[in-house]
Amino acid sequence: MQGRIHLIRYARVIQIAAFSIGMMALASDALAQQAQDGVRIQGRTPLNTALPLPVQTGPILDFREELRTLVQRISTYARSQRSGFSIIVRDAGDLLIKRDVQDEKIISPARTFMRSVDGIMFDGVFVGHGQVGVVPPPEAQQVMNERIQRAKRAGLPIFSMEFAAKPDVINNAYRQARALNVVSNVVHRPTSDLAELPPHPRRPNNENPNNILSLADVRNFAYITEPAAWGRQDQFALDIHGTNFDLIIVDPFSGREPLSKAAIETLKYKKLGARRLVFARMDIGTVASYRYYWQPGWTEGSPMWIAEPYPGDPDRYFVEYWRPGWHDVIFGNEKSFLFGLIAQGYDGVVIEGLRNYLAFEGNVEIPQAFAPVQYPTN
Repeated sequence: MQGRIHLIRYARVIQIAAFSIGMMALASDALAQQAQDGVRIQGRTPLNTALPLPVQTGPILDFREELRTLVQRISTYARSQRSGFSIIVRDAGDLLIKRDVQDEKIISPARTFMRSVDGIMFDGVFVGHGQVGVVPPPEAQQVMNERIQRAKRAGLPIFSMEFAAKPDVINNAYRQARALNVVSNVVHRPTSDLAELPPHPRRPNNENPNNILSLADVRNFAYITEPAAWGRQDQFALDIHGTNFDLIIVDPFSGREPLSKAAIETLKYKKLGARRLVFARMDIGTVASYRYYWQPGWTEGSPMWIAEPYPGDPDRYFVEYWRPGWHDVIFGNEKSFLFGLIAQGYDGVVIEGLRNYLAFEGNVEIPQAFAPVQYPTN
């Protein structure tokens, strides 16, 4: 049996074909009616304006626009719950522009989307293109630079996750980031394995003693995806408190337990005593069986918005993110993921999973498109 993602791709093709067939049938019926009536006006046979429109089998989804709309709705809900709650979108470069449906070379800024967020985070701008320590090729650098400049023109602060292990490569990445006014975090492992702070440099890059009251104040940040690696939550909170990073981004769970309000409050202060920001990760493009919201009996296709397993992680699934059932899990009610993050005291979220539209458009090989950053083989 084909997976749900493949079915969506086939359904989209069928919808387009049905629409085209309907249009051809409409034209054919109109010509036949002209010949039958034999009525002419000024030498021309008029069309019958009462002819019915062609029947479509269902809506043709714009998967990128559906994702933009979801982020915009999340933003509206978050700010209705707490004024000043901030949103960074990660790896959302393709969502910053809209392409003309007739000519993809004609593009325009996705202004509503950009105005709904507070910051943009890119991956591998300077180093870590598919593999730790690998510099992106010139064509990829050009594309990313264009996206960075577009986001800057919208007034958004720019962040980047870079992947390198050698000190000289790390230092060079930070130099390039400063030159472009990009706030970077260079880590030595793929994101899924960030269970410790980077060993180099020993202190935060561009360290400063100031209070951090908004994303515009941030000069550096740390990204932790495995707080459980520290053991006890209080130990994790105290160890990170003993640093001077301006922004801490964490997975909101330590193992199966959510980080406590006390732990989050401890994270909000630097070693020097100044205030900093604490953000939680929130993936809106996949659903995972190890998250609190997972229900007994859920599996691929049940509920209907759970699609195929994510490459390399059989406990995680692509999700049909445009479905209302998934929205109820993520935001909009007191049991939702986002409501819980706001109630726990986070200052904002980093939204992930924003390339997952590729899995439904059908133009890429999924294992390659969603392969994580790799370690060097030599």
